[in-house]
Amino acid sequence: MKRLEPKTTMSDIEKNISERKTRSPQAWAKFDDNYRKFAIGMLLAEHREKSGLTLSQFAKRVKTQKTALSRLENHGEDVRLSTITRYVEATGRSLQLNIVPNGQRRSPSRKLSASVELVSA
Repeated sequence: MKRLEPKTTMSDIEKNISERKTRSPQAWAKFDDNYRKFAIGMLLAEHREKSGLTLSQFAKRVKTQKTALSRLENHGEDVRLSTITRYVEATGRSLQLNIVPNGQRRSPSRKLSASVELVSA
């Protein structure tokens, strides 16, 4: 009989990240920014998958190259609101995002500082 491994939860992952940041703050200095960029793409991929669409099917529906969508879902940097709207229209499913400021004012030389989380898909 196969032994099931315990599931890793987001709180486990966050705890691990927090511990690693404490041990090596310099190595993790840009982690939060990179994680936010990655998270929005991951949320869009989750939204598409919950709609039962493969990447190929979705690409045909939105008339976009599959490689461009893959790049967006895997490296979601600076995703435009119009792109999120296209995901919602193509899947026919609502998508709620919560955008929360990180408590830091933006200087002209800094990019936006906010967290994006999926509320419901």
